[in-house]
Amino acid sequence: MKIAVAPNLQKKDAEACAREATGILEACGWEVVQACGLYQEGLRRRAAEEALADCQILLAIGGDGTIIHAAKAAAAWDIPILGVNAGKLGFTAGLEREELAMLSRLTEPDLPEERRMMLHVTLTGPQGSQSFLALNDAVVSAELAAIIDYQVSLGRERSYNCRADGFIVATPTGSTAYTLSAGGPVVEPALNCMLYTPICPHSLFNRSIVFAPDTALTVYIPQNRGKLFLTTDGEPPVELRAGDRLIFAKSSQSPRFIKLTESNFYDILSQKLLVNQ
Repeated sequence: MKIAVAPNLQKKDAEACAREATGILEACGWEVVQACGLYQEGLRRRAAEEALADCQILLAIGGDGTIIHAAKAAAAWDIPILGVNAGKLGFTAGLEREELAMLSRLTEPDLPEERRMMLHVTLTGPQGSQSFLALNDAVVSAELAAIIDYQVSLGRERSYNCRADGFIVATPTGSTAYTLSAGGPVVEPALNCMLYTPICPHSLFNRSIVFAPDTALTVYIPQNRGKLFLTTDGEPPVELRAGDRLIFAKSSQSPRFIKLTESNFYDILSQKLLVNQ
């Protein structure tokens, strides 16, 4: 049995945590594959992603951004992931560093898993078409906090003109991230739905909307005075242009998160948000 260990070495405690985890896993009989290149670019990243094909589990060590990035790679091979928190909040982590001894449970059959919904974002315009995946959220914003104009339609409904500093389309996993700060609701990550939240909207009646996963959200970008950008899961932004169309829909891929502890979503929510006030 092979397990890939992927620490984000930019995190202060990740390397030491990976060594400790590797020792525990090898003592339990696992063959450990090091996949540090998962967070790099080019050939190292490609090699790390291809190595996952021979592994039964991916252990990602880092903060939420690290675990989200790794989860998308694991979803491509349909292998489960377990995140170890070596960052700050660690909402997506299944273990804290002081709980590493629980890694011995990974040899047990039929461990409980929780599938998480992802967004599939399609950008179509004069420059062609691009696709992106988001486990947390996709954000459209302007440079220098400028107000932007855009048109939104849900499903086949008519479009609505909107003005705001931007907007967020989030998954339930992402409901405790940027969209929460922007006034959106907290949603259990096991649910299948999408959340649209405008950022500082110029309307008294613009609020977050939760809609079904089989409903596509379409956004048309008209001419704006400044530059607009699309950012998915905090990755490098993509510039948007007048005439671009964005479609936000449920992805066919869904990461599988292993659960080793008895903590539920509300336990984690209270621990992470209340302790870090």
